Amino acid sequence: MGQTLTADITPVGATCSYQWKAADTADGEYMDIEGATGKTRKLAADVQGKFIKVQATGTGEFSGVILSEATTAVAAE
Repeated sequence: MGQTLTADITPVGATCSYQWKAADTADGEYMDIEGATGKTRKLAADVQGKFIKVQATGTGEFSGVILSEATTAVAAE
């Protein structure tokens, strides 16, 4: 917790929207984290023990939807 994750999308000029997601297991069902729609996400107590992914939806140079690999389980500081 307390760390900040950043979605790094290429090409640099791509325009994207983001949705951070969490699940109880790495291969579980990922649900949207309410209000987590920025390029960065600071990990807080609400995701402790969960696995995190980010979904990027792009336009322009990058069109389509991509889902990141899962993080390891979020641990307490």
